[in-house]
Amino acid sequence: MSLEQRLIDTLHRADDFEPSPDLFARVERSLDEDLRHRRRVRWVAVSLVAGAIGTALFLRAVISVSSAGRLVAPGWALEIVATVIQMAVLLTLGPAIRRFGQPLVADVFRLDPAAGNRFLNLLDIAYYLFFVGLILMRANLDSVSRSLVLGEEAWRWTESVAVFLLYMGLAHTFTIAVLPLIGLFFSSLVRRARRNQAGPAAPPVKIPAEKAERVVRFIIWGFFATLAIAIVVGVGLFLLVGVFGV
Repeated sequence: MSLEQRLIDTLHRADDFEPSPDLFARVERSLDEDLRHRRRVRWVAVSLVAGAIGTALFLRAVISVSSAGRLVAPGWALEIVATVIQMAVLLTLGPAIRRFGQPLVADVFRLDPAAGNRFLNLLDIAYYLFFVGLILMRANLDSVSRSLVLGEEAWRWTESVAVFLLYMGLAHTFTIAVLPLIGLFFSSLVRRARRNQAGPAAPPVKIPAEKAERVVRFIIWGFFATLAIAIVVGVGLFLLVGVFGV
């Protein structure tokens, strides 16, 4: 068969292609998600610019010049600025982390995408609860009633923002590291449930799945062994301090 005839046959077979019945719905949903993303990006950009301008005007209003020629600001003002900056970072990075994390969660929970979506929603709630609590816990209320000289004591507020960013990075690094283990454990549970449901008709266990099961069992036993050792050491230290006063 000549190359021309092969090309003609290929084009004829392409005419018989039937599009997926939900193709239009998926394309429309993708376009809607992209439109919402662009609106969210514009809203975040406008909010950040407005927040930066408002923060600059606020600092300009509260900062004064002392008799020694130094810039002085009240502690409560710097505390408000530091808290607002941390909250802005939290609210800005939250949607971005969710957007970029969705493919990873989909891969981890590929056996049950609905469970992946529920896990992602719970992870969002934990994200905001943890970091809002961290911001409130690290608020320095002792310096609210004092006036601080910029460049001497006020650097602590810049340090607090930097430490907050470090905590966010460490928390998400831990999440990324632990998420594959969660997916492995979840996949093991799903496979076991499906095999139990199928009963005798269940196909034989494949070698990769069997290896994954052994890894899951090793992780579970390692976790409980570490927890037991920690409890024993903690109880021992408590008794040692209480009885001998060490």
